[in-house]
Amino acid sequence: MNLSLNDDQRLIRESAESLLADVSTSAAVRAAMDSERGYDLSVWSRIATELGWCGIAVPEELGGLGLGPVELALVQEVCGYRLLCAPFFSSVCLASTLLLEVADDAARAAWLPALAAGELRLSAPLPSDARGFLAATALQASPQAEGWSLSGRAARLPEGDSADALLLLAAVEGEALPGLFLVRREADGLRVRSQPGFDQGRRFAEAELHAVAAERLDDGERAAAGYAAAAARVRLYIAAEQLGAAQACLDLTVAYTATRKQFGRAIAGFQAVKHRCAEMMVRVEALRSAVAGAAAQLATGAGLAECVAECAAAKALASDTLYWCAQEAIQLHGGVGFTWEYDPQLYFKRAQASSHWLGSAEALREQVAAQVFSEAPVPSPASGGGPERGRLVRAPERPDPSSLPPTGEGALAAFREEIAGWMQRHLSGRYASLKHRGGPGDEEADPALRKEWERELAAGGWTGVGWPKAHGGRGLSIAEQVVFHEEYARVGGPGRMGHIGEGLIGPTLIKFGTPEQQQRFLPRILDGSEYWAQGYSEPNAGSDLANVQTRCWQEADGSWRVQGQKIWTSLAHESEWIFVLARSEPGSKGNKGLSFLLLPLDQPGIEIRPIRQLGGGSEFNEVFFDGAKAEAAHLVGKPGEGWKVAMGLLEIERGVSTLGQQMHFLHELERVVAAARQRGLDRDPFVRNRIAAAWGGLKVLRYHALRMLASDDQLSLGREALVYKYAWSNWHRDLGKLGMDVLGAEGEGGDEAARPLQQLFFFSRADTIYGGTNEIQLNLIAERGLGMPREARPVV
Repeated sequence: MNLSLNDDQRLIRESAESLLADVSTSAAVRAAMDSERGYDLSVWSRIATELGWCGIAVPEELGGLGLGPVELALVQEVCGYRLLCAPFFSSVCLASTLLLEVADDAARAAWLPALAAGELRLSAPLPSDARGFLAATALQASPQAEGWSLSGRAARLPEGDSADALLLLAAVEGEALPGLFLVRREADGLRVRSQPGFDQGRRFAEAELHAVAAERLDDGERAAAGYAAAAARVRLYIAAEQLGAAQACLDLTVAYTATRKQFGRAIAGFQAVKHRCAEMMVRVEALRSAVAGAAAQLATGAGLAECVAECAAAKALASDTLYWCAQEAIQLHGGVGFTWEYDPQLYFKRAQASSHWLGSAEALREQVAAQVFSEAPVPSPASGGGPERGRLVRAPERPDPSSLPPTGEGALAAFREEIAGWMQRHLSGRYASLKHRGGPGDEEADPALRKEWERELAAGGWTGVGWPKAHGGRGLSIAEQVVFHEEYARVGGPGRMGHIGEGLIGPTLIKFGTPEQQQRFLPRILDGSEYWAQGYSEPNAGSDLANVQTRCWQEADGSWRVQGQKIWTSLAHESEWIFVLARSEPGSKGNKGLSFLLLPLDQPGIEIRPIRQLGGGSEFNEVFFDGAKAEAAHLVGKPGEGWKVAMGLLEIERGVSTLGQQMHFLHELERVVAAARQRGLDRDPFVRNRIAAAWGGLKVLRYHALRMLASDDQLSLGREALVYKYAWSNWHRDLGKLGMDVLGAEGEGGDEAARPLQQLFFFSRADTIYGGTNEIQLNLIAERGLGMPREARPVV
């Protein structure tokens, strides 16, 4: 799945941003809210006739642009950012979606061309019930000699008082599903009146009908799956709008804190303010990934159960995110945030109003939970309305390569089968005990056998898969590497003993090393004969990586000596080599005057001491250097260039292996779900809600990673990369707590069945510390992602 935008999609978003920045300013929004109609007809005319937005998701044969949910979500995001006052959502996102998913071919042909051309404005009910459109059945439909008549009351019609016609759902005697009907505005017996609300940016109306003539539009064979699909799509479009509004709250807040001064300086420089803005960005980017992923799933035709769950999860996350960002915007604006004059109050009202559209966050997560526990069959279009069971916490089924073309996705599917087949054949017999072992918190699991497994992988050609062929690798594309890491984790491939060598120092030597260094070290990394440890962290530095006290100096023969201490060195006791960042220029400070050295661990002057962790294991170590020696040829880069090399290595950590990490996370979530079932907690509403949130959070992590992988096979270090470590570490920590809460008192004992979740619980407490603590991560996000002032540095 590719989440990068193509040129046409970028153009659509840019044109929307350009237009709405001009016509939907704060002043324009307020003027529209105060007007009788609720929006500016001239603005609607430009949207409907000049730009063609009304036909974005309508097929070309019906007068539309023939695009889809990705493009419509992009426009909706900009509409949310600018709080556009117009019948765009009601006509295009709501009514046209119902027509496309539920109406018969004749009704589509009759109504969609005019709607796509912007000549028709429609409205339809927007229930607050998570059952979606199936809850809008207060009307009763009766057959007449020539058509149908409707009686009753229809509520929650967005922009209903200015619509040309209404799409209404009504109960039909003897039928299990409601029918979809169109009522013309001038019909006798129809009375439409506004429903006053505090969010005047989107006005609602209600309709009373007394034997009103109506045209029935629904296709009986299409309706069952159609109503579910329509609700999923509309939830996505609401979530996209909420995403835009949440981003606006963040932008307004960052801009205001940069100018508001307290105690002689801008409050944007206060760490408490920076961290709250950074947390807003983390949540906004999580929502951006959720919306992008759900839109892509809809666009690529994923299974209906998966799409329903993903869109429900995205809408639940969107409601929570927008409300949280809106309240933070008011808080961080201080007193003016509570005034009518400043805009945070407009977004705060939209946040609350939209939080119930098509279901509250809690109700939508219950829908996800029903699919996670495979309780709620979703109507399947392929079977004419039969049940399609969810498989949400099991790894997705592999495509059958014979059913796909020989290139593109078909080739990837065949490659996926090749990896899966090799793994199933080789991760058996004496290696079978390694399945799902050796991950974080379990790295002491049979290291000798795992080293043998590394050599087995090497013999099969499955090490260095992303390395260039010139350096002994396979030169796989990003897409192929993603497939490899996913399949490796799917089958239960053990934690890689060679990760630091293959994933970190190897690519670093390819980029910065000399030919001699590459010839000496790369083959031994690939064949599993030498293992590496990382010598970055120091006892008194914490997350301040540049605060290096370990020093090094060059001897007359060109070799280097190292004096100092490194800490938290994973598996140093199982490694042959360590790369060390040390200070080579006496008197230098910070990231200046550092050098990057390669040292053998088995030598005089090096002592490795295990650190016992709270879970009882000792995979971390302290490494002491007392005149330890590095050969002259084992300096990477030039003296004093160590920081550049070290930063290059850290960027490599954001690679495709994160997709494999997430497959491991999926396996852990499967364990939690299984434990909940075994203990009857699959019926506990609080546990169900937390498991649904965990499932949605794991989807966000996947889409974060896919956003980081640009289409040109280069890593895109944008906002999603800045927030990724903070996002996954907090998600994983919360999963550990959920696992132990599911186990309850049983989790306190030494039961072997509880061991994996105990390990998850204990080790995940370190996730938010190593590699940069949460607090340091929030500083980096605020400073690099939001451009907020850097922390004051001491003058030296």
